[in-house]
Amino acid sequence: MSKSQVSIGELLMNVEAELVELGRLAEQFQAVLGPAMLRAADDFACHQEAQMIDLITQRLYGLSDFMRALRPSVPEAWAVDTDAAARVVTLGDMACRLRGVPQQISSHPAGEFEAF
Repeated sequence: MSKSQVSIGELLMNVEAELVELGRLAEQFQAVLGPAMLRAADDFACHQEAQMIDLITQRLYGLSDFMRALRPSVPEAWAVDTDAAARVVTLGDMACRLRGVPQQISSHPAGEFEAF
C-alpha cells in the first residue's frame, strides 16, 4: 500500500471518529443553547427549530454507528488513495485525520475564537 493509500476499514474508522466528535460537539451546543432558545421562543415553530439541534445530534451518531457496523464487512485488502478527496476538505486538521495522518498540533490555543 503506498503512502497515500488508506485501507477502506481505516477510512471508515476515521470518518466514524469525525462523526462521533461532531455528535459530541452538537450535544454541547444543545446543552448550552437549547434551553436558552426554548425560553426565548414564544411560538411553536421556534420550538420545532430548537429541536433540530437534537435531530442533528441523533443523525450524526446514527451515521457513526452505521460506519462502525459497515467496517467489518469490508475486505482488509481494499484501499483507496485519499489525497485527492482530502484536498477538497477545507479544514486542514480534519483532512489530515481523514487521510490517517497523525494529529498535528493546532496553532490556535484552545478557546480562541477566530472569525472568518
